[in-house]
Amino acid sequence: MGDEITDSLKGIVLTEEGKKPQREIVFITDEERATILDEPVRYHILQVLREGIDDTLTTESVDENGDKIIRVRDVKRNALSVLEIVKLSTECCGPDIEISKNQVYHHLPTLEKGGYVINYGTVTTGKRTTDYWRRTAMGFVLTKGEWTGGGVTISKKMGPFVETMLQSFDLKIPESKHKELLELMTKQVVMQSAWRTKIAELVKGDVADKKVLEIYGTLLDYYAAGSKEYVEVIMKIREILFPNQPID
Repeated sequence: MGDEITDSLKGIVLTEEGKKPQREIVFITDEERATILDEPVRYHILQVLREGIDDTLTTESVDENGDKIIRVRDVKRNALSVLEIVKLSTECCGPDIEISKNQVYHHLPTLEKGGYVINYGTVTTGKRTTDYWRRTAMGFVLTKGEWTGGGVTISKKMGPFVETMLQSFDLKIPESKHKELLELMTKQVVMQSAWRTKIAELVKGDVADKKVLEIYGTLLDYYAAGSKEYVEVIMKIREILFPNQPID
């Protein structure tokens, strides 16, 4: 959505925070701040706000003949009300995730205090007022916390990743190796998490380019290669994926 007011939010009164442009990417290197997202409901609220909701944006202009031109385009709106967050939670986070209205109201103040969300503005319809919430950044890169370094959580996230990889690529990996592959790939991510903060702290100023994420990942790979144990894990993964296949 950017900083444009979509059609369904016409007439919104923005807060002072809402008037400020949304940041592109924020690296979370503070332990206390990262721990806020160790609570699954808070994490999922941020996921819903990232996905947003379908909306339209109507613009008017005048052509060289003085005729009015009206254009309507489909957009994603990332400022959501509490009821919209609740409605979209299952659709966004999966059928097993359903966030209640009380949970959203309970956790939003903590997310706001931690600098993850802002009260974007208020829409008044008759006697009814509705607050809309938006992430402070389009993307958050966690370098600490359960979602980056916890073996159980990482294993749950890696499971679908490995399953999709095996379904999408003709790797011919025997069933007996699937569990070992998941364990090794989980170990790789957990080991790598120990160095995420070190690389993130090298980022200079505000990040306004998604390419920085690619560079961050590349630098992290280079840094991790300095660990003999890490390299051994990578080589074991490679042997399972590409047994007896030297690089041509």
